[in-house]
Amino acid sequence: MQSFRLLAFGISFLMAASAQGQGILSAHSVAAAGSESAIGPDGTYYTLVPGAGSTPLTRTSELMAIGIAATPSVKWTASVTGELGSILPGTNTVFIVQTVVSGSGRTTTATTSILSYAAATGAHGTSITPAGVISDIQVRTIGGSDYLYVTTTSISSGTSGGTTVSSITRTLTIYSQTGTVIKTVTL
Repeated sequence: MQSFRLLAFGISFLMAASAQGQGILSAHSVAAAGSESAIGPDGTYYTLVPGAGSTPLTRTSELMAIGIAATPSVKWTASVTGELGSILPGTNTVFIVQTVVSGSGRTTTATTSILSYAAATGAHGTSITPAGVISDIQVRTIGGSDYLYVTTTSISSGTSGGTTVSSITRTLTIYSQTGTVIKTVTL
């Protein structure tokens, strides 16, 4: 009976994490282990490593860019905080998904943003904060410019005839490398 309760708790935990758009492991624990990486179109290797002075209570990471040329061994590093997810390199821009959690208990809020960095220098650019939960994200370089394709899911509820009715909306938003919305389409 005890193992059944533990299994039921585990399943409910996974379902709650999935419903909130979170994986089983926090994105930072994956990043801290050094397994979150991507290779850009020019062969640059991007990875997340623990930042200087990072502690379990104050987590910081560095986005490190390592080029294929022999020197310098590291092109640049950029300090990043929060729970970190996918690294999405384009030709001109490197995007990284960041979630910042604040508060505790019932006042806990999580904001997911997409940070941008110049692929050549690591200079921080525009931050994009899409509405809804990100369900898919991709970057494509077209005609020398990077475009970010973000699919989000939003749940809304209302009352109809005394019954609460919920609806799910999926939206595709295409952003330029500077964070400007190019197009928004309801799917």
